[in-house]
Parts: sequence; C-alpha cells; structure tokens
Amino acid sequence: MARFRSDEVDKYGGQGGGGFFGLANDGDSAIVRFMYNNEDDIEGYSVHEIKKPGSNGRTKKQYVNCLREYKDPVDKCPFCAAQMPTIAKVFIPIYDEETGKTKTWDRGKTMFPRLASLCKRYAKKKPLVSTVFEIERHGAAQDTSTTYEIYKSEEDYEELTLEDLPKAPGTANLVWEKTAEDMEYYLQEGQFPPTGDGDDEEEEEERPTRRPRSKNGGHRREREAF
Repeated sequence: MARFRSDEVDKYGGQGGGGFFGLANDGDSAIVRFMYNNEDDIEGYSVHEIKKPGSNGRTKKQYVNCLREYKDPVDKCPFCAAQMPTIAKVFIPIYDEETGKTKTWDRGKTMFPRLASLCKRYAKKKPLVSTVFEIERHGAAQDTSTTYEIYKSEEDYEELTLEDLPKAPGTANLVWEKTAEDMEYYLQEGQFPPTGDGDDEEEEEERPTRRPRSKNGGHRREREAF
C-alpha cells in the first residue's frame, strides 16, 4: 500500500487537484480547521487515476491505490508495469466553520510543505486543529494555475480538539484498494471484477453538526500567508 509521510513526498511523482471541499471562483474563501494534531498526522497516497461510469451517464475519475512504494520494483504493481502514471495526493480532512460540516480537500504534492509549515508554526504547544484558518482562492473557475492563500484567522474561536469535532472523513470511497489480480483483470477487461462491496456508490452527503462561533464579527486575517 503506497502511503507516505510528508518527508517522503519528493520520492513520489505526479500532481493532482480537485475534491469535495472547493472554492469555485476567484476571491472565494472559507473559514476552516485542518483536522490534524501535528505533522505526523499528514499522510499521502500514491495513486493511479482511472475512469468509471458516473450516475449521470458520464465518466468520472476514481483513484486506485498504487501497490508499490518508491523503492519497490515496477512489476509489483500491474498499473505501474503498464506505465499508468502515479499521482502523489493528500486528502486533507477539513472542518468547515461556516457550514458545520467535515469535508475532504483533494490536493497534490505541493500542499505537503505548506501543511508542514503550518504545523511547525501553530502546532508546537497545541494541536493544529485548535487554530482556525481562512483559505482564499486566487484564480478563475477552471484556471489550471489557480493558487490558494492560507491565513490564520484573527477571529477568536474556541480551541477545540479532534475529539470535539465529528469524525474526520475517510478515504475508502476516494481511494480504492485493489489487489494485483484485480488490476490485471482491469487491464484486460477495462473494469474491475464485480465485488458487491459498493464501489460504485456515491459518497454519502456530509452531515451538519455543531459549529463553534467566533466571539468577534467579520472575517479579518493576518498579513501572514502560506
């Protein structure tokens, strides 16, 4: 199973984006908590991207976990042996203060050093989840050069822990775990063997929950950005 820590990110290739948490337009922003205690909680995945039928008749992307670690021979993973590209991903669990929901932000490898920097600055004496941030989008819809600024919010929020929030979103529907035999079948048939385990089901709708309120109004932010 090709999972990796933030200090191993340079050993995995490829970059991707998109996800369940998203800011659609230039200048859009959101107030969030990153659902990590510290840098050790940040976990990456080396994945392959395939296409699967969507509910509307169109194909949609699906990630499949790569079977190789960077030091393994290429033939350990049939998709790698078939020269299917690998993508280094981080699926960031986020608590959205404005909607009261937990979400997943699907980002590529360039997000690792930014998250590590936030942990080094804000998770020295308390868990990172205790600090509230504002994420701001810079880039129009569909702009592939879009960037995101991350600011520490100046509003006074409760210092919560992970235990105070709903369970972080999992990755079971985001990243399928398949065997080498499953991959060989896919390469021959263009689909995985049927399992009846709900692979084709859509992600469940995120549930609303309690939303800690700030003590001050407005959305101010510090000059520091990450």
